[in-house]
Order: sequence, then C-alpha cells, then structure tokens
Amino acid sequence: MRHRVVRHIKGNLWWWTIGFGVAGAAAALLGWGTPAAFILMITGILGIMADAHVDPLAVITEDALHPDDVEIEQPSTKGSTPV
Repeated sequence: MRHRVVRHIKGNLWWWTIGFGVAGAAAALLGWGTPAAFILMITGILGIMADAHVDPLAVITEDALHPDDVEIEQPSTKGSTPV
C-alpha cells in the first residue's frame, strides 16, 4: 500500500503543488492569514522541488545515516602533512 501512495505522489507532484496553491488561495480569500501563508509556503517548497526534479518523499523515506551508495573514498594523508 505504501509504495502505491509514494508512486502516486511522485507521479503527480505538480498536481499536488497546484492543489496546495488553490487551498492557499481559498484560505486567503476566507481571511485565514496564517493558514494561507503556511499552505502557500508548502506550495512554494513543492514547486521548487518539482522543478528541480527532487523527490520530496526521498527526504522522508531514505536513510541518511546508512545510504545504500558506495562510500566516497577519502584521500590518504599517510606520509604527508596536509597544508
């Protein structure tokens, strides 16, 4: 079930962004200043992430402390002193 939801949000990120924008505009028209500002802030963040092709769910679902990628090798400092 979780994977279907993740695929849906990833595939329809622009529609989610538009939906949050409409909800923010509706909240602003109703006079709800703080909720409108918060929703429009989420809209902006989602728009930036969607435009940069960054998966917003990867921030939540991926393990940052134990990535699956190969570790980047650090240069050896044996025998020389770094300047």
